[in-house]
Amino acid sequence: MTDSNFTIGFIGLGLIGGSIAKGIRRVFPNYTLIGMDENPDTIKSALEDGIIDSIATDCKTDFAECNYVFLCAPVQYNVMYLKDLKGSINENCILTDVGSVKTSIHEEIISLGMEENFIGGHPMAGREHSGFTYAKKSLFNNASMIFTPTKGPIESMEKLKKLFTSIGFTNIEIATPEEHDR
Repeated sequence: MTDSNFTIGFIGLGLIGGSIAKGIRRVFPNYTLIGMDENPDTIKSALEDGIIDSIATDCKTDFAECNYVFLCAPVQYNVMYLKDLKGSINENCILTDVGSVKTSIHEEIISLGMEENFIGGHPMAGREHSGFTYAKKSLFNNASMIFTPTKGPIESMEKLKKLFTSIGFTNIEIATPEEHDR
């Protein structure tokens, strides 16, 4: 994962998405990070801080070359963005989310036939504040992650696990969406 041609897209750069982006930027400064966020101040700060390299304005086209796309918006919005990403991400792109509820996004993934690309994720970390201003590159040091994989290749989950451990996660567990939501 040291290829400088590696591209990662983010939809949502709040506390969790911003912290993941900052962690990746710290460990892999040569990666290209593309960001999209509803808040213009957030996206401006992420660009000015050098956390992202460019701003995405259309997820139907701007994430087409990504190796990973992180859905870091609120759960209901992540589900909506899937429709735009369907058919526009490349076949080898690993799509993940950071939502606290898994069943609804997995149902949409199955409905859209995107199971080969998707590995659900829920980082077990946070702070009392939200937003990009409070995002920290070290937020996930010694944190846990729960993966809720679909039918995607095991290699994809191993790649995602390697990426997350590189930014500080030390414990990654696997659960079904239903187990997670219980």
